[in-house]
Amino acid sequence: MAWRHIMFSVASPGGVGPMEMGKVAQLTSGLGAELELFHCIFDPDVTRAGRFGTRGAQEDIHEFVDRRREQLERTAERLRAKGLHVRTSVRWDYPIHEGIVRQVLRRKPSLLIAQSSRKRRATRMVLTQTDYKLIETCPCPVLFIKDQRPYSDAVIIAAVDPGRSHRKPATLDDGILDTAGMICDALRGRLRVFHAGAPWESAVHINRELRDLPEAVQEEVRAAYRNKLTEQVLALARRHKIPENSVQVVEGDPRELLPPVAGNQSAQIVVLGAVSRSRIGRALIGHTAERVLDALECDVLIVKPTDFRTPVRCESTHHIARSAAHRARYVL
Repeated sequence: MAWRHIMFSVASPGGVGPMEMGKVAQLTSGLGAELELFHCIFDPDVTRAGRFGTRGAQEDIHEFVDRRREQLERTAERLRAKGLHVRTSVRWDYPIHEGIVRQVLRRKPSLLIAQSSRKRRATRMVLTQTDYKLIETCPCPVLFIKDQRPYSDAVIIAAVDPGRSHRKPATLDDGILDTAGMICDALRGRLRVFHAGAPWESAVHINRELRDLPEAVQEEVRAAYRNKLTEQVLALARRHKIPENSVQVVEGDPRELLPPVAGNQSAQIVVLGAVSRSRIGRALIGHTAERVLDALECDVLIVKPTDFRTPVRCESTHHIARSAAHRARYVL
């Protein structure tokens, strides 16, 4: 299935760097998609009447939104000059992550690219609370740009778990590989499949019967365990026509193994799955992915199960209706 609509959620209309916008343009062009530049804004100070010298708080909000839209349009014009089909939209909504998700529900993009006000920790960028809320609630795949390097000879790593730990739906790995394949084709990159299975020592620790086996028998059982682990991943890769030499299966903790593997292979995107769902409907990436997300220095793409339903309501309590004069110019 082709991706025809990409949404780029801009944290600041005037603060999109050239490298960041170049990556968005490269992906959009490679996918042959329409790009929507979207900005969600909410500032409680703007509700103070007279801030822009207009007739009241609502008119001030409209003017504030229009100014942001004009900023966004300047960015869009530069992209249109490169031959991209770009539209812009600005919404006044709160909280910000819900405003973004509501626009996703309205526009139904195939992919959301998130520009957040990321924090720097030591030498790498880490995700913010808004980012994690998007992971919990956004119904479409979300790409977080953490690295300013342009996509060149891109390596995309798809992290899979065919053992379906953490009650992960069986179809999620297929979704991860389908999504990674789309991105890989768009960037003309190379796809790698990675799986870190539970170490044999963990199985022995849990199962007393294994501990009591003679050492020689333990080695046979361990070999069978490794073979089964590898075959599960290879079978998944074969379904997606991924060659065996592009698959890596290791024993160990993925929280510790995936970041160095991504670094050693100069990966530019790692694709992960949201592994479970909470009682209130939010997707949870689990402790494994939470720790991995901040440790990875490359971009990260999060994929949801096919049956995921967002808990965010379509209507906002912060929506401001436009006056007739403003409606003649814009749609808020």
